[in-house]
Amino acid sequence: MENIVILAVLAAAFLHAFWNFLLKENNDKALSMYAVTIGHMPLALIGMAYVGLPPRDALPYIILSGFLHTGYQIFLMNAYRFGALSNIYPIARGLSPLLLALVTMGFAQDQLSRVELLGIGLVAGSLIIFGLAQYRFNKDGPLGMVLAIVTGCFIASYSLTDALGTRVTGSAFVFYGAMSLVNITLFTGYYLCFHRDALKRLPSEGKKMFVIGGGASYLAYVMVLWACLTLPVAVVSSLRETSVLIVMIFGVVFLKEKLTRPKLLACIAVVAGIALMRLG
Repeated sequence: MENIVILAVLAAAFLHAFWNFLLKENNDKALSMYAVTIGHMPLALIGMAYVGLPPRDALPYIILSGFLHTGYQIFLMNAYRFGALSNIYPIARGLSPLLLALVTMGFAQDQLSRVELLGIGLVAGSLIIFGLAQYRFNKDGPLGMVLAIVTGCFIASYSLTDALGTRVTGSAFVFYGAMSLVNITLFTGYYLCFHRDALKRLPSEGKKMFVIGGGASYLAYVMVLWACLTLPVAVVSSLRETSVLIVMIFGVVFLKEKLTRPKLLACIAVVAGIALMRLG
């Protein structure tokens, strides 16, 4: 069973990398991000219609998660204004598993073995180091790094909230479906204030990201939350962040980006980290 769960999280990482790759190719990040977010709605409504509504005990988690996801999306978009994707994203995604490991162990939510901790540290540390190396190479200003760190804190916060909420609910489809509707409502309010032009262009220019990006994003995170019912959230988060490396591979294969030594070392370190977590 555990092997199936791990494979599901790695499949989720692939889907997560896929829609982020589509986002990376699109110059209009505001339009694409909103299209992906609102693209969750069809599957969210279908899932809730099939499985049912969340229990009352899960409502605080659903509402809090909706705000945290919205904050993550806003800070991530603004981080890209002051730094390159190649350094912002690895720092943000690499920081999250470390924070989750510390918090969940501190509050006795999940028990992690020393080998699992080492694996988490290896995955997260390699992503952060890679991001810092790219940050130095791209010579971005300090604001981008600050926003990346804040984004990583949002990722860790919503990951923990979602894991706990899913365990209370007992169903990834029910929890994430309800939370997605809250997130879409809040994110739409933000766009009405700051990105009205993107809302107007969504029907004509955002169809691809709405259908493909939204569907891939929704299914990827449902699989992640389903895995949190079985595995510690810090382990699931670390496995999920392998999506950063999959994006690198996509860039090398499809965009003809150069396979540099830092990229290769990061890949090796992440694979080693995954092996350690499996042994743990």
